[in-house]
Amino acid sequence: MPRSMDLRDLQQVSYVTGDVTPDGTALLLRIETERGGPVDLSFPTVDLQHLVTLLLVLGGKAAVNGRFAAFSETFQAQPLPLHGVSLGIEENDRGVLTLEVGATVLSFSLPRHSMAEMGRTILNLTRVSPAN
Repeated sequence: MPRSMDLRDLQQVSYVTGDVTPDGTALLLRIETERGGPVDLSFPTVDLQHLVTLLLVLGGKAAVNGRFAAFSETFQAQPLPLHGVSLGIEENDRGVLTLEVGATVLSFSLPRHSMAEMGRTILNLTRVSPAN
């Protein structure tokens, strides 16, 4: 069970940089803090999916609590290299969109009508226009 955290004890992160080990087995992160200087971490690549999922879940919780909301007009998202994508149906008849980005696989639950809308959009965007 995680211990409770006192926000006064936590250091504010101001900047994060990183690299990958030559063999690709770990991510190397340097986390710059406001008061304590840099903290260097080595994070196993196999655990990346868990970290990304945790950050997304916590970000969703922050948005629900009204502390943060991402708006495409205010944030520039860096396009990520997509290695795989699939659509499926869960047992509860909801859609599932699965994305594979590097060593991370994320699945998103969505209404089935959203899947149909995505499919139509993809078809329209990939339709070959007749030459003029």
